[in-house]
Amino acid sequence: MTKSLPLHCVVESVHSLQASLNIDSRSPFKRRPNIEIDTYALIAASTQWSDIVSAALLQLGYTSEVANTARGSLIIKNWKPISLENICENPVVQVSEILGELTTIVTLRIVILKTKTTPFNEIKDKLLRLLLLQSHAVLRSTGCPLDEIESPLPALRAVALNL
Repeated sequence: MTKSLPLHCVVESVHSLQASLNIDSRSPFKRRPNIEIDTYALIAASTQWSDIVSAALLQLGYTSEVANTARGSLIIKNWKPISLENICENPVVQVSEILGELTTIVTLRIVILKTKTTPFNEIKDKLLRLLLLQSHAVLRSTGCPLDEIESPLPALRAVALNL
């Protein structure tokens, strides 16, 4: 059985990687981050240091595409964030060798890139929701509710069920 380390993770989203450099939650004058998740992830102790961000994001349910563009830093109690690249020069060192007993006092801060929605995308999303809502009503009236259909697009099905 592989040993795992519980690691406190805070996932923040920004609309540009440049914006991530300007986020400082302690400063009242700078832009506040959009915190998506504040929870714990179990990271395999044998995970390479260079893979800690992607391992945490995958554990938290994010896709590998999001993980590829994410940036991470460690926060020790109330210290300023320390970039992961500045912590260890050897990227193949295992997470357990670096964090070890520190998991109770460190937070892995992960910044992910979220593209801004354009007015066109907002309209498209609203029309898609309306279409799904209408088709759900039609299917239900014919005795075939959408939640009983095996959809090849589970994400669309989930959106329709949440309407």
